[in-house]
Amino acid sequence: MKKHKKKLLACLIGIQVMFIAPVIAQNMASLSGEEFIADKTVAVIDSLHTQEPPGSPPGETMVATYYSKRFQGRKTASGERYSRDALTCAHKTLPFQTFLKITNPQNSKSVIVRVNDRGPFNRGRDIDLSYAAAKEIGMLAAGVLPVQVEVLEQVYNDTLLAKN
Repeated sequence: MKKHKKKLLACLIGIQVMFIAPVIAQNMASLSGEEFIADKTVAVIDSLHTQEPPGSPPGETMVATYYSKRFQGRKTASGERYSRDALTCAHKTLPFQTFLKITNPQNSKSVIVRVNDRGPFNRGRDIDLSYAAAKEIGMLAAGVLPVQVEVLEQVYNDTLLAKN
C-alpha cells in the first residue's frame, strides 16, 4: 500500500509540473526586462542586451579561430545567416551588434568585426571569426591564433550600424 501511495504522489506531482511550467513560462515571456530587474528574484541574461562583461577590458588577448565552410548560410544565434564574406564574429557573452577591432600581433594587421553569433564552444577558444575577417588579418594558415581584441565605443557602434 505504501508503494502505491508513493507512485500516486509522484504521478500527481509530475502532472502538476506539466501543467504549471508552461503557464509560468508564458507569464515570464510577457514580462519586460525592467520587470525582471525590479523583481530581483529572477536573473535573466538576454544576449541582445548584455553589457560588456567585467573580464573583457580593451586590448585583451583572446584565442581566435574561424568558421569552416560548412557554416555558410546557416542561421547564427542573432538570426542572421552566416556569410563567410562578411566581417562578423561569434563571442560567448558580448552583445550582438558590438563592434570589435581584432589585431593579429604577429603581423599587426587589423580588422573590425561585428558580433552576430555565440561561441566558440571548444575549450580554450574565445572568439570565432568569419572567413573574410580571418583572411584579412592573415590567420588562415594558422587556424588558431592569439589575437588582440578591443571593444569599440558605443558611439562608433551606432555610427556603423546606421550605415548598414
